[in-house]
Amino acid sequence: MYFTETAMGTQLDQDKSTASVEYKQAILQMGTLLVERVTKFWLHNDFIFQRTAIFQKYDKILNKVHSFADEVILERKKQRTQNGACDETEDAVGKKKRMAMLDLLLEAESKGEIDLAGIREEVNTFMFEGHDTTATALTFGLMLLADHEEVQERVREEIERVVGSRVPTMTDLGELKYLEAVIKETLRLYPSVPFIARTITEDFMLGDIMVPKNSEVAVHIYDVHRRPEIYPEPDVFKPERFLNGTTRHNYAYVPFSAGPRNCIGQRFAMLEMKSILCEVCRNFKLLPRTKGWRPALVSDLVLRSTDHIYVTFEPRTSEL
Repeated sequence: MYFTETAMGTQLDQDKSTASVEYKQAILQMGTLLVERVTKFWLHNDFIFQRTAIFQKYDKILNKVHSFADEVILERKKQRTQNGACDETEDAVGKKKRMAMLDLLLEAESKGEIDLAGIREEVNTFMFEGHDTTATALTFGLMLLADHEEVQERVREEIERVVGSRVPTMTDLGELKYLEAVIKETLRLYPSVPFIARTITEDFMLGDIMVPKNSEVAVHIYDVHRRPEIYPEPDVFKPERFLNGTTRHNYAYVPFSAGPRNCIGQRFAMLEMKSILCEVCRNFKLLPRTKGWRPALVSDLVLRSTDHIYVTFEPRTSEL
């Protein structure tokens, strides 16, 4: 599991990799159950919810999620004990390295600033948000690139000019402006998290409607991103929207949410997607199975396609 290696500082063996597949399946099932609870108002009450068959499934799946997170934490604690926590912070020449997120949490735990239950909550948050959302965005991005040959060619040319045949550096990734625009436009059309919810902290007027304090309000990001008064031809894939310096309302584009509770991993996600698409586009030409085809969508905690998305990867005859 790529994310456990980058953010958690630990690499899973084969047995635990199998467990990671079960974890992903549990997350998918959990999302379905949570959406069902949210959309059925009588299940909002804990007393009622805990006496339903849905809760029995929920509780069983939650235990799987917690067990996997506990395994990751214990594995990293064991590695730190064996290797020495301080050794993990220096590279081969003694230069100080940045610590993985889990290492920072374990350091805080050793100082009594957080307990293991708190670490588990943070690990679950990062692992859930870190693997499914990015994979979904990449799937839609590959579909759109395959369907727009001229966009794909422009991305390839930018990669050839900026990166060439070498492994891209952080500086290189920052200079891939058109690729970044492609990713942003993908997330506009297909935001990985299609809606968010917020609790209102004070009364306010929404037009002529009074929204009282403590109300729960859902923000439908998918619909916000397709408002024609903000995005002309909203259903058309146009990466140029994010190149021409067009000014929009601060909350007109919010694929990672916004404000103090926005996605803490958005910069990591963008770098991850840039790195993967850079490698794919310079080594393969992407072809759609059916030109112009778009999948039907289902709103889960993460935006999903009801159908499989097929893209043909044709190896390029010459390497960059």
